[in-house]
Amino acid sequence: MLGFSEETISRGDLFSRASQIARLSLVCVGLSTQAASAETRSYVVGWFTQAHYSQEGDCPEGLNPGYEEQVPKSLAALGFSEEEIAALLEAEDVETRYKVRDLINNRARIDGKPANAYAHPAAVADPHLKTVVGDYAYGFDLDGKGDVPGSFEDPQTGDKGVDNELFRVLGCMDAFRGTLANAPTYSAWSWTMMKDSTPAWLITLEGDDLERDGPIKIYFDRAMEFVKSDANGKPRADMTYRVSPDPRSHNVFEGEIQDGAVHITEPDILNLLQDPLVFPEFTLHNTHLRMKVKDDGTVDGIIGGYQPWHPIYFAYAGGGLAVEHDIMGNIPGIYHLLRRYADAMPDPETGENTAISASYYFEAVPAFAVAPGEAGFESASAQ
Repeated sequence: MLGFSEETISRGDLFSRASQIARLSLVCVGLSTQAASAETRSYVVGWFTQAHYSQEGDCPEGLNPGYEEQVPKSLAALGFSEEEIAALLEAEDVETRYKVRDLINNRARIDGKPANAYAHPAAVADPHLKTVVGDYAYGFDLDGKGDVPGSFEDPQTGDKGVDNELFRVLGCMDAFRGTLANAPTYSAWSWTMMKDSTPAWLITLEGDDLERDGPIKIYFDRAMEFVKSDANGKPRADMTYRVSPDPRSHNVFEGEIQDGAVHITEPDILNLLQDPLVFPEFTLHNTHLRMKVKDDGTVDGIIGGYQPWHPIYFAYAGGGLAVEHDIMGNIPGIYHLLRRYADAMPDPETGENTAISASYYFEAVPAFAVAPGEAGFESASAQ
């Protein structure tokens, strides 16, 4: 299915002649499956993060409190008096500390009985966490309504009417503060944990002439190998990856190159298997994209759409008290925010929105994408 342009492999200053010959033979095999006029280039994603634009003043009431500050608030919501809370938190014996832990862990109430707060967040009192009130966020006008009250302006493009409610929900939590140049702590941690244990994502462009503006096809696939990194942990360019045959991670979009930037012209559903640490499946509806090829051959871009919010909550809640203690501060509070700010795909029975607008930033380097078992793969991948 996938071939490669000669330009993608003409980096002779980086490789030995033997390596170039092996790559060229692989390219020829790939091109044999394409129409003569087709040109393709593939990239492997080497960095992926929520596209946040944290700025001074966008949380005028301050950031949401961390776990230690949330505990007395949670105990008060359970009906404990100030004196009782002080006694619990000032106690030094292990038994009392375990009691506090169990109270927080089981602070949900179902029929008046304690229940796990992370499994039953709707049964935990809403702590009314703070949200971003700034004017700027990366993303797209997903609903087509333009510059309506409450929407954002994209700081890169100047486009108005941007929908990115996930940034609004998470943007006043310390672990999610960041920019494209300075990654949020949570994103840096989750990507580091995931990149060497989760199969890579591939992006392939196909068109008549990828050096010129015009219509193209854009493929998103999952590989069968992890991202191949160098000694510094950075993704290595021009490595070979087999495309997974699993249809759950194969996506084809109609797109175009305009002024050197890649865009999706017919928004549709994107679905890629990911990792339970972040999302078991990463899904976007009404997917939008802008991607730029840099002078060094690498790419970066923003991808956005409406993301089902229950899997987002699952990714955070799966770690339970440990994640709440170290990262989130108040996981059920995030549930209430996601539910409140979800802005798309209403449930036909309840009317509640099941998806929230979101944008993600990615970086990718040139790669070879081949079908599993395709001739030439073993010789090329062994380099």
